[in-house]
Amino acid sequence: MQAFDQIETVVKSNTYNISKKVCWLISIVIGICLVVLIALTVYFGVRSPNEIIVYVEATSLSTSTTNQNEITTTTRRNEVTSTTNQIETTATITPTPPVERIPTNLKPVLYEWTITPNLTDETFVGDLLYTFTCLESTNKLVLHMVDLNIDNSTIAIVNSSSGTMPVFDAWSYDDYNQFMIIDFSSDFQPEIIYTVHIVYWAAIDSDLEGLYLSNYVDASGTSRTFLTSQMEPIYARSALPCVDEPARKAVFRITVNHDPSYVVWTNGELERSDALVDGRVNSYFAPTLNMSTYLLALIVASKADFACLPDRVISSKNITSRTCGRTQILPQIAYADEVAFKALNFFNEYFDIDYALPKIEHFAVPDFEGGVSLRFSYQSLILGLLIYAEPGLVFDEKTGSTSQQQYVTLIVAHEIAHQWFGNLVSPAWWGELWLKEGFANYMETVASDFIEPSWRQEELFVIEKIFSFMKADSLPTSRPISVESTNLADIFLMFDRITYDKGSSIIRMMAMFLGAEVFQQGIRNYLKSLSYSSATQQDLWRYLTEATNNTVDVERIMTGWTHQAGYPVIEINRIYTNNDQQLQQQKVNGELIITQQPFNLFPSTTKQETWWVPFKYVDQAALELSNENPLIWINSTSTTLSVTTSDSNWIIGNPNYFGTYRVKYDPRNFQLILTQLQTNHTLIPVINRGALIDDTFAVSRAFLINATDAYRLIDYLKDERDFVPWTAAFSAIDQQEYLLGDNEIYPEIQSYFLSLVLPLYNSIGWGYINQTADWRRALLQPKVLRAVCSFGYPECIDRVKTMFRQWYLNSTENGIPTSLRSLVYCFAVSEGSYEEFQFLWNRLENEVESIETSNLLDGLACTKDRSRTVWFLNQHLKDGSVIREQDITDSIVNVASSRDVYPIAWIWIQENWSKLFAKWGKTDSGLDDVIDEITNRFVTVRQLNEFKIFADSIVDKGTVYRQFQLSLDKINAAIAWNKANIASITELIRSMNDSSTMSHRLSSFTIPLHDDLH
Repeated sequence: MQAFDQIETVVKSNTYNISKKVCWLISIVIGICLVVLIALTVYFGVRSPNEIIVYVEATSLSTSTTNQNEITTTTRRNEVTSTTNQIETTATITPTPPVERIPTNLKPVLYEWTITPNLTDETFVGDLLYTFTCLESTNKLVLHMVDLNIDNSTIAIVNSSSGTMPVFDAWSYDDYNQFMIIDFSSDFQPEIIYTVHIVYWAAIDSDLEGLYLSNYVDASGTSRTFLTSQMEPIYARSALPCVDEPARKAVFRITVNHDPSYVVWTNGELERSDALVDGRVNSYFAPTLNMSTYLLALIVASKADFACLPDRVISSKNITSRTCGRTQILPQIAYADEVAFKALNFFNEYFDIDYALPKIEHFAVPDFEGGVSLRFSYQSLILGLLIYAEPGLVFDEKTGSTSQQQYVTLIVAHEIAHQWFGNLVSPAWWGELWLKEGFANYMETVASDFIEPSWRQEELFVIEKIFSFMKADSLPTSRPISVESTNLADIFLMFDRITYDKGSSIIRMMAMFLGAEVFQQGIRNYLKSLSYSSATQQDLWRYLTEATNNTVDVERIMTGWTHQAGYPVIEINRIYTNNDQQLQQQKVNGELIITQQPFNLFPSTTKQETWWVPFKYVDQAALELSNENPLIWINSTSTTLSVTTSDSNWIIGNPNYFGTYRVKYDPRNFQLILTQLQTNHTLIPVINRGALIDDTFAVSRAFLINATDAYRLIDYLKDERDFVPWTAAFSAIDQQEYLLGDNEIYPEIQSYFLSLVLPLYNSIGWGYINQTADWRRALLQPKVLRAVCSFGYPECIDRVKTMFRQWYLNSTENGIPTSLRSLVYCFAVSEGSYEEFQFLWNRLENEVESIETSNLLDGLACTKDRSRTVWFLNQHLKDGSVIREQDITDSIVNVASSRDVYPIAWIWIQENWSKLFAKWGKTDSGLDDVIDEITNRFVTVRQLNEFKIFADSIVDKGTVYRQFQLSLDKINAAIAWNKANIASITELIRSMNDSSTMSHRLSSFTIPLHDDLH
């Protein structure tokens, strides 16, 4: 046994002696390394074979562990399969309860509203006499009210048809439902009419909601304000206590006490104006028709600065149409005035119901809620007085662009259609908003085809509305068109592409399968029977069914389309006769096996829904003979049809996009279509050429085919010249650019896309195109030029720089065409220096025209410089900024869309979220579009985790909560798509092009913040 000192000696012989100083130094170095390692791990996300991917279900955020080897692609009959394994929900979003409706025991009859605005003090006083009929006994009067200061001493029942007047006791406030609950000492009695008196005051803000102040610059260059309004959807309650629900209609009699230097516009005609002893004026207006509160409108503006064009009178109807705005823009709203007159005449005849009022006024205001990317937010549905943001009415016929002309035409037609769908007959609740917005969105196309038939707006409907909603309706967290219950946030969220574009798309589908005459008769009966009241979709189904003499059960067909989220994809698989020797000998016809399934970007999400699908198909022989195959209804998951089409001829489903569904083909038929496109694409109708592009890219995103099929299809575009397919192609190319992210193959794909568009670019050029002679070509030109410049084509960039420099040196003699300004400004700034950026900013500070303001903001958003990007974004939240309130979210969206600086925008959005949310988080002003756009480029697990952390950190998401869910779904779908398709796309592109001769041009402003390795 060793002695203790011997053991100590052995131990010492196996150790090293290190001084304390060295020991501390080593410890510090190790500590620093550990901290750095932990920070990098947290920042980049933990990489492992099993990556955590967040999946969003309808009302929850759930995580799913996906083995990297489990998302696989198999090419069998051109199908791609993706598999995922979902695990339990880890976080739940509890939806807020629906708002309560005001009890129906008291029926609104009349609002006698006197308002005294003080634009200097930015306040107004309201004096309300509200008349109602008692239907059931109660001692409570419930009204909506927000931010009104009530003079309690004035609350009293001042009139009663029985002579008995309950005495006011007290009132309380329900903050969630925004109810003012007034208690009385005794009950109101059935069938008795009562009038209550309430006086109150409130501040007038510049928030573009309810009654608000709008700023403008007068002819002398002085900044001034005027009063205008936006009551839809639930802002009337901030102007007066009322029953602020669409079905609860009443008559309004309005009196405005105002300064004599001002003039007033409202829903009714001016009856008289009386001068008062205090120097002010009382303007009295005729009573309105029975109308919803959200239709209330009021404008009080300077006589010197606002006026109207001369009246246009429909003599046979004695209806006056006029268009109004700032005096400086009156010449530029003449086209809108002409469109308004024609559209009113058209709808009077089409609906067989005359417009209900003696006057209709269209008013352009500088500030209006809705400066967001969705076109429908630039106007307000109002009875008698229609209020638009200025871009909705302004078009200079000498210098204006084709896109602005189209925009004005559609907006004005949309608003006039609302005088029937929305005003004459209102939806019973916001959950069926599509009954007015969907119809107006469809009828604007019908009217535009009458006003400007050469545009062929019906063809544009497919790419502008159907394809638009389909992109938004492809995720598990999408919603049905019709919603049973809504909270306050949901009411705002109803104003989206599902309501407008999907609503109008299914209405178009009904018009097509019912036939134009039957459809027209059905909606005429619907409008006549329900005039001055409200309706549900069951009412619409009933009148359309009756128009068919009860031969078509419209409710049975359409309920699935309105109560189910999403839409179907129809797969066409042909049984070819030459594949079966027995069939060939018997000369039996071929067959189509038609299957339907819900279209979904998540193949692992099991959905069982089916729809009643109006199926049609066309083949080459039928087209040559101008024959149509009969309509076939499909409701089962699989149907077999007998066809006479030769095996060597192609079949195309859904001709002219007859129904609202996508189509997938078997590989052989798909190849026949590709061969036709390559040899003579014009034999396929133009709508279906656009549909083939959009559908093929879409079904590849759903893993039903390989993405390489979509790339092979668009190879024919080198010979394409039509607007419809190219617009579909540009949309698909943009989507691919988002999905590919910073992948190394993108420069080669970009070169491939450039090779497709260059023949059209060389054909269309930069020269002037006569809009009257070739309107569609003029509409296509800026899209083509923007695409080619975005691909970095040197000749295009040089042309932009030259045009900008000439304009910079002499803007009077070297003006840039209006249709090209946005893209010229953009690429001049992106490829330029501080000089170009500052020049545009200086122009913006002095710009008063709304359209040019938008062009300048578009250009400034294109800077690639980090510091300028941050500075520009900061201006959006700066007090007194030159960026108008209505333009802010749209401008932020433009920055967020930039491939070069979106990482900077993403950091800025996170750092400034509290400010953004405080301004727009509770309304429909476009904050959801900011989140939607910034996440379009999130295609990696790291970005997914970053977004998930950000989303989880926000407790109250307000009206943006659904967009957070949709964006999480979208990111997951992009990650899965990349894993399934990048390898095959890379192989295809490099086989189609010699990679050594392709431009590997990187953006001149690359931000290598992170490297995401897969």
